[in-house]
Amino acid sequence: MLRITLTCLLICCAIPAFARCEGASLLDTMSADQTAELAASVEATPFQKGLLWQAQKGDTTIHLVGTMHVYDPRLDPILTRIIPLVTSADMILLETTKTAEAQLQADLASKPELLFLTEGPTLPDMLPEAAWQTLADQARARQIPAFMAAKFQPWYLALMLGIPPCAMEGMITGQRGLDHMIMDQAEEAGIPTKALEPYDTLFTLFGNEPMEEQIEMLQATIAMNREADALFATLLDLYFKGEHVKAWHFSRLAARDMPDVSRDDIDAMFTEMEEVLLIRRNLNWMPLIADAAASHDTVLIAVGAAHLGGDQGVLNLLAKEGYTLTRLPL
Repeated sequence: MLRITLTCLLICCAIPAFARCEGASLLDTMSADQTAELAASVEATPFQKGLLWQAQKGDTTIHLVGTMHVYDPRLDPILTRIIPLVTSADMILLETTKTAEAQLQADLASKPELLFLTEGPTLPDMLPEAAWQTLADQARARQIPAFMAAKFQPWYLALMLGIPPCAMEGMITGQRGLDHMIMDQAEEAGIPTKALEPYDTLFTLFGNEPMEEQIEMLQATIAMNREADALFATLLDLYFKGEHVKAWHFSRLAARDMPDVSRDDIDAMFTEMEEVLLIRRNLNWMPLIADAAASHDTVLIAVGAAHLGGDQGVLNLLAKEGYTLTRLPL
């Protein structure tokens, strides 16, 4: 389930060989009951569609962009559309900034235990032999040598396996998603940027989990990697249609196919993941957004598209604060 969730977040979250990131839409493989449940879940969710929004209250204007964190050539026209909004902003808020990323890189260089198992058993010792061999094959498909995969923290390796092989090449060669494209434009235009959360948030969310739970996450990732490319392609298509809420609910339904785990357990895990990765972070961002809006006339917020919709999505939270929300065309 973690792999599906992380993939969704990466989209919602030009790969050099993007054509390999393809497959028949998994939406077409859903049963009639699943299709109906998906439609009902989407219909019940506020702010279901749209990657570009304007929030207005008094003299303050906030533009919100739903991003994905990996590159795809279809992002280029989106960037062209929003460049005027980037260059006219007084402040840009993102999940992270180049400064924050540099701080994280410095930490990783001086604290290998953040990413690696520096003492005690390694992953081959903690997993059944068959599971380890499958994991090693999946890691090699993502250009991660098995000897290195063996020493990764389980949660981090699960995140890496959440990136399908078709997308890994672009990430390794340095191609980045819409967030970084916006950062580059802001830097060129001299527009200040600010991170919405500490640079080590992901490490705090996952790194402190008990090792037993991290191993369970990793085993779930291994089990769910059968249709990685097709899943990724399906979620990409939903993103570019602006259907970020549908992508999120679809990922929940797809997670139920994980073998040897009950539907109730899947739904409970997914609800917990949504609380930790989306809702809690959205709520934590709101005071920073309020501060930026109080001191700047025009603010641009660029966050993963999965953060936009829902009762506790950023759009609805702004509406509750008295902002008038307008969906803008891309």
